[in-house]
Amino acid sequence: MPEVRSELLRGQLRRWTDQVAAAGKAGELFELEMWLRSFERFFRLGAQPLSGRETRALALRNWSEELRLVDNALMRVVHLSSSILSEEHVDLTRFDRYVESSLAVEEGLDPYIEKLVRHTTPETALTLVRESFGDLHLLLLDMVKLSRLPYSTFQAVGKILFREVRRSDLVAMLIDKKFKPVHDRIRNRAVSHIIRDIPDPADRRQAAKVFLELFRLLHYLEYADPARLPEEHLRDTILLFSLVVSETRLLLAYVEKRVLKGRDTALPLYQVYDSFVYCLPLELKKVVNTELTDISVTRQSDSVRTRVENSHGILKDCFQQSVVQLAQALDPSVDGGRIFPDFMARRDQSVKLRDGLVAAIGALRAFQQARDEASAARMKDLVSRFYDHEIKYLMYRDWSGFELFYIEILKCTSLGGLQQIAHRFETFLVTLLREVRKRSILQGAPAGEDVQGILGP
Repeated sequence: MPEVRSELLRGQLRRWTDQVAAAGKAGELFELEMWLRSFERFFRLGAQPLSGRETRALALRNWSEELRLVDNALMRVVHLSSSILSEEHVDLTRFDRYVESSLAVEEGLDPYIEKLVRHTTPETALTLVRESFGDLHLLLLDMVKLSRLPYSTFQAVGKILFREVRRSDLVAMLIDKKFKPVHDRIRNRAVSHIIRDIPDPADRRQAAKVFLELFRLLHYLEYADPARLPEEHLRDTILLFSLVVSETRLLLAYVEKRVLKGRDTALPLYQVYDSFVYCLPLELKKVVNTELTDISVTRQSDSVRTRVENSHGILKDCFQQSVVQLAQALDPSVDGGRIFPDFMARRDQSVKLRDGLVAAIGALRAFQQARDEASAARMKDLVSRFYDHEIKYLMYRDWSGFELFYIEILKCTSLGGLQQIAHRFETFLVTLLREVRKRSILQGAPAGEDVQGILGP
């Protein structure tokens, strides 16, 4: 019966994942699952970070760069599969491959592949994925050399990948059964206590799912952190961002259709969930439609790193803030620093950045009003202080703009010239302050009168 077979496969998969974790390969297994899952999302047109111009010219667009990124991910899966399989199993498959190839008949399937398809164990399923992806890699190596690859070819590769991954019920179950004890335990004690103390079973189950989803999204983002990636792998994160965006949208659909339905709108918990539905799509739009747009064809390595860094920072702050807000709605005494060690540090950094911008803007305005040497010296001093202490908290993309103004101010010797630079510099800093104020991590640190005096309430 299908139910019995499904239960047997689940048990087989559970035992295998436990064995992989016991062998110290849980991290490799999570990453493998992540890449396999990202393939299914990356080939959806809605997950592609395309500009309006690129979308309108879809039929004319060259998709070779996207397939080059897919090929990089394929090879990563091949490497992870070999790492997860035991050395004895890898050696045995190599020997089987040699024997079957030596005895191969001229017609029919490759006997080695035929044997892999026939046997149903996690090891043979993973070996089959590795073999299939190795063959696809050879095809893609030649395909991406063509002058142009149309969308239909890109889509066809996606369909082939989907079929290869889904060929094995065990590999399909590895992807479809999202939460696994080896990866998805909530290890933070503060959050665990909060979930256990929820009296209503339905509320407890819903909160646990939302927490697990948010922690998993943060886990995905660890692999898209530009601080741990070499230059040549930065573009590969597009696949991971497509997965994160898609999974976030599914989470929001669950919150909107299941969690909010029938809940008292006056309760703080409802308001937090409702804020997720409203705020998270804005952050996703900022990443997909601004930061990552057309990044696959961008040639400047600095631009790629900056945009990946911005996307990673926006989403990480957003998800961490969501976890903290949900935890505090359930237990107001919980502090964000108990959940994420770097949470308070990053909030403090954002507050320092905001205050430093306010001080610099104030000095620029004071100089423009006074137009004397004393106010000019004070302005230069405050701008230099910001450059020495607070610029590191800005987004990397804004450093060069600030530095250009800073150099202009230091070199300028006339009050009239400083007046012109100060006016342009003030406009630039006010724009930065407006962007910093939007950071989700500053929601718990209300802006003072000085900020409101610059930007308004």
